[in-house]
Amino acid sequence: MVDFFATFAPFCGKERSWILKCKFSIGALVLILFSANAIAAQDQQIQQKLATLEKIGPRFSFIVIGDNRSGDEIYRKIVAMAMERKPDFVVNTGDMITTPGDRKQWAAFWEMSKPITVPYLLTVGNHDAHPKVRGSERTYREQVDLPGNELYYSFVAGNALFVVLDSYIDDQEKKITGEQRAWLEGVLASSEQKHKFVFVHHPLYTDKRRGKHHGNSLDRYQADRDALQALFVKYKVSMVFTGHEHLYLRQTVDGIPHIITGGGGAPLYAEDEDAGFHHLVQVTVDNGKVSAEVVDVNGKIRDRF
Repeated sequence: MVDFFATFAPFCGKERSWILKCKFSIGALVLILFSANAIAAQDQQIQQKLATLEKIGPRFSFIVIGDNRSGDEIYRKIVAMAMERKPDFVVNTGDMITTPGDRKQWAAFWEMSKPITVPYLLTVGNHDAHPKVRGSERTYREQVDLPGNELYYSFVAGNALFVVLDSYIDDQEKKITGEQRAWLEGVLASSEQKHKFVFVHHPLYTDKRRGKHHGNSLDRYQADRDALQALFVKYKVSMVFTGHEHLYLRQTVDGIPHIITGGGGAPLYAEDEDAGFHHLVQVTVDNGKVSAEVVDVNGKIRDRF
């Protein structure tokens, strides 16, 4: 839930008191209180909706989008299109805003996301919270109230496990190591679900012909990347969804589809028709079968797998 002291910290002294150290008007105070209460109410709704996901039957669907930052008009279209497809929940692969820690941008993001009436799960991206931007992680945590750690967490929907990772944890740029990797293995090893889906902002595999981050995502440290992929293979992960590159790309590595879905609205990095388009991905789980459709902003199906 919202930590009110954290909310007021940028405006007040460090003491948790109402001494006149807060340098804002009554109007600003009302606005901050309103925003904090709105976030708290939203958090409660998310928790309630998330609790219902475990009760979903063996057939359900979810939508994945990512990198909507600064592309408001396109993002609104994708949100509307997503709701028309009636998913059970939505996952964002990160970079919901442009400037880490900017509460106004977060407010705008949530306003544009209002049509999403199903649980909306977030993956932290480098534009959402960054180790080098003071206070941005705290601001990010204010936006969500999810199981365990808001930066990396897991949940169950129907007969599937969903794992959301943080590729910037503990100032380890573009790595998933140490405590988080140990946690990940524990979650995967203990899961009895038939399907397993992983979400992380930075891709494990990029394409040097497309995009701007080849060799500068989770593929920057290949030994760590390979160790992460080995866990996915060992525990039979069904699919891995990433963002960061503003394009669409599907690669199969060791039998596991890795999908870069960074077409939520931000300026595109790729120019070719196969990768350079804004889009969403809808995944359908039907008992033992998993299928997916990639739909561009004009409603055209661009890929099926």
